[in-house]
Amino acid sequence: MHQRFLLIRSTVLLCLFLFIGMTASDDRGGAPPRLLQDTDSNYTTIGNIGLTVTNFGTIGTRNAFWREGRPSCEYPIGSRIEHIYQGGLWVGAEIRSASPSRDGIRAVSTGSSNTVSTTTGKGFEYTSLFGTTLIQKSSLSDSPFFDTSAVSHQDFVGWYSDEVPRDSTEPDRSVPLNITVRQESYAWNFPFADAFVLLNYTIYNTGVDTLDSVYVGVWDNAVVRNTNNVQPGTAGYFERSANGYSDSLRMKYTFDFSGIPTPPAAGSYVGVKFLGAIPFPIGVDSLGDLTRKTHYNAWTFTTTASGDVAYWSPRFDFGTLQGERSRYERMAASLAQDKIAALRTLQPQNVTTLVSSGPYRSLRPGDSLQIVYAVVCARKTDSNPANLDTRAQRQTLYTNARFAQQAYDGEDVRGDNIYRPELDLNGNGKLDHFVLPQPPRPPKVRAALENQNVAIYWDKSTSELSFNPITRKLDFEGYRIYRSNPGADFTDPENLLFTLALVGEFDKPDDNIGYNTGFGRIHLSQPKTFPGDTVDYWYKFPPQGETVSHLNGWQYLYGVAAFSTGDSATGLVSLQSKTETRRLIPGTDTSQVQGKPVGVYPNPYYANAAWDGKTERTRKIYFYNLPARCAIRIYTLAGDVVADLDHNAATYDGSEIEWFQRFGGGSDARIQFSGGEHAWNLITKFDQAIATGLYLFSVKNADTGEIKTGKFLVIK
Repeated sequence: MHQRFLLIRSTVLLCLFLFIGMTASDDRGGAPPRLLQDTDSNYTTIGNIGLTVTNFGTIGTRNAFWREGRPSCEYPIGSRIEHIYQGGLWVGAEIRSASPSRDGIRAVSTGSSNTVSTTTGKGFEYTSLFGTTLIQKSSLSDSPFFDTSAVSHQDFVGWYSDEVPRDSTEPDRSVPLNITVRQESYAWNFPFADAFVLLNYTIYNTGVDTLDSVYVGVWDNAVVRNTNNVQPGTAGYFERSANGYSDSLRMKYTFDFSGIPTPPAAGSYVGVKFLGAIPFPIGVDSLGDLTRKTHYNAWTFTTTASGDVAYWSPRFDFGTLQGERSRYERMAASLAQDKIAALRTLQPQNVTTLVSSGPYRSLRPGDSLQIVYAVVCARKTDSNPANLDTRAQRQTLYTNARFAQQAYDGEDVRGDNIYRPELDLNGNGKLDHFVLPQPPRPPKVRAALENQNVAIYWDKSTSELSFNPITRKLDFEGYRIYRSNPGADFTDPENLLFTLALVGEFDKPDDNIGYNTGFGRIHLSQPKTFPGDTVDYWYKFPPQGETVSHLNGWQYLYGVAAFSTGDSATGLVSLQSKTETRRLIPGTDTSQVQGKPVGVYPNPYYANAAWDGKTERTRKIYFYNLPARCAIRIYTLAGDVVADLDHNAATYDGSEIEWFQRFGGGSDARIQFSGGEHAWNLITKFDQAIATGLYLFSVKNADTGEIKTGKFLVIK
């Protein structure tokens, strides 16, 4: 083991010699320079939180990429509701050293803090190890990142250290502790586990000094905003949130206090919860007693020497200035209770928060310490004013936080870090954290679109052969089918994933679970197959003999999920898989357009039509009865070309216009069209909105050369 830590230290030193002075500027503007191997481009796409994690001790992006749709801490995914500007790992300790210049110093190494400079990189005190980057792994067997060592459906693993100085000329640069951190993040797609991301930090003392009275925490500047309406960088962006703390859950949280604009405000929470540690802090022997050694602090961003001294921003690791608490002191003791309570009700300010724990036993050279946190998100549960922050509003946040704790606990149901054979669920002879009950795997889903019609198909073997490692059984029970209502995508886009309505449920007929409907109505006599797809699809919704009318041009979100029987012997309730969703826009199909005229709808088009967004650039009309490949040209009556559109049914997804960028689920979602339709945003090739008038268009078939024409009227 000692050789391993010597190797880690050697790696860090090699990084020091090779990379001092070797920085690379970032071309996005305003971003801090980073060493070459640092990366901040990875974010969780599994589950329902888009959280950016880096290999230099930070979470979030400082909203640097929000215009490109890359999340900082977005929840739900695709909503563009952000929750964390930036956060990072803090580690503090008293140094015991043979060097007089270091001995007795209380130092704090920070992943990020409110002293970070966006131009110099000052304040970032961790650097990724030489030759390393973030590694992605997955426990999902069909993932391209499948790895038997993966903990979750999406792991990110990275290494970093505070030993490499950022800028030795900075007068208040933290004294390095000489630690190396292995950071792992875990995300799952289970419905009960898709609203949190776990952060697992293992901190190694790779220096020659002993670290006493160690404290570890996560700091962040949480900003809960709907960036569709309140853009980062605009006036007041930071001054509309409030903060709270639940000592029983060891969780700090932030929420949208002002509710501006209305509607739609952000309407959600973000929490950072301390889950556990190995070993426990000094004087603690179980999770139940951990609250005593968990500390909460908050301070106004960069403010000192004015206002309430309790909220002054700590600028130094140790020492005080006019009553200002140091960073180490902040980690070692909480704010007074009355100061914590006031954060929920005061006029919103730009407040940063820290939840920390300790002290831990001394870390001698080669020793390590494991700390686990969770980033937890939730929608507010009721419609009371945002600033009230009632317990009812926090109900879902608390539920998600408890699921996060269960995910961490795993086999350690007594919360004492002690192995017991009777609790060894997987029989591997050790105590495992991060063990979740397994719902069935989600089915493989395929959609077929036609004129005013949608058909959803899925396979049988994926879900029905799912094995639950907790019960050691095949425990599949049935399927549930969900659908959104037309128009819900833009009337309430932030909540679309939470408002899917159950439109069908089918389960085994021979037990006392569910409705005992059987699968006869949705089971096909022969499997449905698709060109280039090797999957056999045995189920179809709507059921045979039934039709469900759909509106062409409207977006529908369909989802299929499998659910389990549960197990009364172990107390395991029925669990549902991830809902496998598809965004669909029905319309005319290319196979049905032969001999039919091309056209436009709605025609005439009236500005602010029912399916439009609220801005000039979130409007659209559809061309229909198009061949599979064609060129669409739009003219004025005078013959001036207004716009040219290229249509390819095999690849078209509407992503070039803002309506689908904004209401189509985000940059990682792909909308399925019928093939014979193409949307246009009524913006000319000169980037101008078209005026009221009659317009002509032509459609040239790229395969046959045939040309068809038509006209449409715009009234604004």
